[in-house]
Amino acid sequence: MEWIDTSCVKKSTTTSDCTATMYVDPKAMPYVSGRDPDGIAGQWQVNATVNANDKDYWISDRVALYQFKRAATLTTDAAPEPVGKGKKLTVKGKLSRASWKDLEYHGFGGQKVTLQFRKAGATSYKNVATVKSSASGNLRTAVTASAAGT
Repeated sequence: MEWIDTSCVKKSTTTSDCTATMYVDPKAMPYVSGRDPDGIAGQWQVNATVNANDKDYWISDRVALYQFKRAATLTTDAAPEPVGKGKKLTVKGKLSRASWKDLEYHGFGGQKVTLQFRKAGATSYKNVATVKSSASGNLRTAVTASAAGT
């Protein structure tokens, strides 16, 4: 892990807003700790140290929390396309998540995946089905076409 950039903007004599960017190389994850590298993902905390001009300082642990996540992908295929109104459309796919152990993607099982539809001319999507990925990350559902759209 490497800090790329840290910057602070003074808001008042006692307050600044600071932003930091960290680069994480997945190839290094197995060496970060003696435990499962995939287990490193999850909730992380931000610790802060402030050095004042008068040489005073302030240290605080856990000033903020954030989620550190592994990348995931979802592949999908729908058939038949196009589908006529009132006919069934079958959607199949696979949900995969990156592993920091071997730097490969593997099926991500037991996750809810929601299929959405946007009617032609509409500006928002509506949920039409929710399925759970199998142990190997595969998913499948069938819906009835109600109108033209995406």
